[in-house]
Amino acid sequence: SSLAVFGGTNVHSDAKTLRNSPPSVLVACPGRLNDLMDNHGVLSQFGGLLTLAFDEADQLLEMGFRPAIQKMLASIESTRATRQTLLFSATLPADVVQVARAATRGDAQLVDTIGVEEQTNTQVQQSVTVCSPVGLAAELFALMQQLGATPGYKIVVFFTTARMTQLFSELFGALGVPALEMHSRKSQSHRTKIADAFRNGSSLLMFTSDVSARGMDYPDVTAVVQVGLPSDKAQYIHRLGRTARAGKEGGGYLLLADFEQGFVRQLGDLPLIQRPPMSHVEAAALLGPINSAMARMAPLTLSSSYQAYLGFYNSNLKRLGWSREECVARANDFALQVLLLPSPPALEAKTVGKMGLKGVAGLVIDRRGGGGGGG
Repeated sequence: SSLAVFGGTNVHSDAKTLRNSPPSVLVACPGRLNDLMDNHGVLSQFGGLLTLAFDEADQLLEMGFRPAIQKMLASIESTRATRQTLLFSATLPADVVQVARAATRGDAQLVDTIGVEEQTNTQVQQSVTVCSPVGLAAELFALMQQLGATPGYKIVVFFTTARMTQLFSELFGALGVPALEMHSRKSQSHRTKIADAFRNGSSLLMFTSDVSARGMDYPDVTAVVQVGLPSDKAQYIHRLGRTARAGKEGGGYLLLADFEQGFVRQLGDLPLIQRPPMSHVEAAALLGPINSAMARMAPLTLSSSYQAYLGFYNSNLKRLGWSREECVARANDFALQVLLLPSPPALEAKTVGKMGLKGVAGLVIDRRGGGGGGG
């Protein structure tokens, strides 16, 4: 038998199951596992632990789970000498090696299933399209029409933030192109429902943030589209890994604003081809209905998207070579030209302070509070 435990679900129900019907295999998020062992009296159930496995070990550490992992290892230290410990990782940074040493008996072996010569994701046809920020929605819309013509299509589209995922989900829904919406601002029950629907269905489109980038097995994904600047090459590759799995074919499409095109240099060793943007005439024909749909978006969706856009690019100033002033100016252009707002939305003073943008010209400050929230 097996049991999966994770945050956002009933912890008391998890504890009851572990006490009364201990599973043979337990799949757990680090935080929920520590909560169960520390606060719900199930630590004794782990006394006979035979195997401990860490999947996506590098990503667990990148996401800040190292303290939770160390705490969990301390709780089950008594099983270290007798259990088998396995760590699976797409990359092998120093912190993964350190955790491996702490978790194993010291006689661990490294098994490399990739090899230094093999390129990652070379079996996936990959392309990049660079266009103006105003043209990105039209490029995505045209690409969805093209990819959606494939019978039984399953397409995953990644966005930079949860709020951008929400914006495009609502926008495409208004355009008559419904998409499943998956991101961290949705409840755990919603994300589980959406994941199951996409996993088991076909002829589906899912718009998502990076909650779907790794550790999710969606069969038969025909294409992965990435809209906006990936955080690094590793993120690009892991997103791409949602398609062309188990020997099947798949396509990867990267859509970048013109100011993001420097990222392409990081992908120089991948088989990436340039896919030219649409002509001005083609883009203009699509921008009419897109702008009409954008004008019908909820004000909170638009203001939250602006804040998330500003926050995301403010955290990437060094990569883009921008000053804080240029970042604000670009975000304001996004508000006026893409979101079609009459002026940039107001931000709470505390939000501006947290972003390190206090005193930067171009921001509208709402001293009353009550902003929409970014991310």
